[in-house]
Amino acid sequence: MLNPSIDLSQMWTTVQEPRTPSYVPNSYLLLLSALDAGWQVSAVDLASSWDQHGFIYVVSLHFGERPVHQQIILPKNPLVDSLLDEYFSDHSAPSGD
Repeated sequence: MLNPSIDLSQMWTTVQEPRTPSYVPNSYLLLLSALDAGWQVSAVDLASSWDQHGFIYVVSLHFGERPVHQQIILPKNPLVDSLLDEYFSDHSAPSGD
């Protein structure tokens, strides 16, 4: 039963990212869906991380000629390395790493 004190009319300002039951990071799936939707990678930077991954990718995306930009942070792992290598073999290399 729902608690009557919960406000169910809350409007979200961003799309919610549900947890996935797989070994793939959510940010990886977010990047895949963004690329499928027409977003393009404008820059990729490799940064150090303070968690168990050691390094992370900061992927900057843009959508067409509009001033819409997004950044996605991905752990550095073979799956992400492969995706970025494949993307850049199909597209011209961006500024950055």
